[in-house]
Amino acid sequence: MKIKIRVPSTTANLGPGFDVFGAALSLYNEFEAEYVPNARKTSFILEGEGKKLLPKGEKNFVWQSMLETFKVLGEDKYNLENLNIRIKTGIPLNGGLGSSASAIVGGIALANVLCGKELDKSKSQVADIAIKIEGHPDNVVPAVFGGLCACSEDGDGDHRTILHLPIPKLKAVLCIPSFELRTKRSRQILPKSIGLKDVVFNISRVAMLTVAFCRGDYSLLKQGMQDKVHQLYRGKMIPAMNEVFETAISAGAYGAFLSGSGPAIAAFCNEKEALNVQKAMVKRWKKESISVKSHILDFDTKGVLEI
Repeated sequence: MKIKIRVPSTTANLGPGFDVFGAALSLYNEFEAEYVPNARKTSFILEGEGKKLLPKGEKNFVWQSMLETFKVLGEDKYNLENLNIRIKTGIPLNGGLGSSASAIVGGIALANVLCGKELDKSKSQVADIAIKIEGHPDNVVPAVFGGLCACSEDGDGDHRTILHLPIPKLKAVLCIPSFELRTKRSRQILPKSIGLKDVVFNISRVAMLTVAFCRGDYSLLKQGMQDKVHQLYRGKMIPAMNEVFETAISAGAYGAFLSGSGPAIAAFCNEKEALNVQKAMVKRWKKESISVKSHILDFDTKGVLEI
C-alpha cells in the first residue's frame, strides 16, 4: 500500500498578526509512504529543495511526526525497517514559507492514513497534534485546513479557537532571498516585552487586517499589514526589508510583509499587478547585491490532502 500526501506552503503573521494569522499558498511538498513488511531493504528518498540538506531516517522531521502520531494512535507496527519513505520538497527551506510545518503535517497525515484514518475527518485532531509538535499554530493550521486562518489560545495552550476568514481574491507574490535566516535565531532577536504604544498600534492593525479580508476591502492592507511587534526587530537581519515593502506597494501591491520569520517577503496584489510587483521586488533586492527566487502564487483552499 503506497500513500501519497500533499501539503501546501504557508505564510504566517501577515504583518501584525504574530503567531495568529496564517495563509496556505500554492507551493507544495509531497510525502509518500509504502508499507513493505517483508522487504529485505527499505528506502528513505529525498528529492527537491531538501535533497542535500535534510537528514534521512530517525532525525528527519517527517518521520519524527509520524512517530508522534503512531504514539497518539497506539500503533507500534510501523518502523523504518518496514516502510519506504519518499519526500519531495518544493517549499524552500528556512525561508519563512512553512517548510517545517509542512513536514510536520505531512508526517501526521501519512501516519494517520497508514493507521486507517483514525483521526477525525474534520482535521481538528491533525491540527492539535501539529500544534503540539510545532509549538505555535500560525503555520501548521493553514497547512492543515488551507485558506486564511486565525488562531487564538488560552494561557496554557490547552484550548484554542481556529477561525476561517474569507479567502482573498488576490495573488501572493513571494520573494525569497539567497541568504538563510533560521526560525530559532529570528525568534531569539525578539524582545521579551513590548511597550504599550506598540501593542495598541498592532491591535489597531489586526482590526484593519480582519476587516479588509472580511469585507474584501483590500485598500486597508497597506496600513493593516504594518507591525511593531516582530518585523521591527527582524528587519535588522534582513537588508532593505522596509524598502522592499515600499517598492512592492509602489508597484501596485495592496500590502507587503515579512513572511513568517523571514527572510522571504510577501506582497498581496491583484492578478494584473502581480508581474510588475514581482519584478520590482526582485530589482530592489538586487540593489543590495542579493539574488532572490520569486513566485506568484494562489491561495491554497484544500490544505493537507491525500492524492
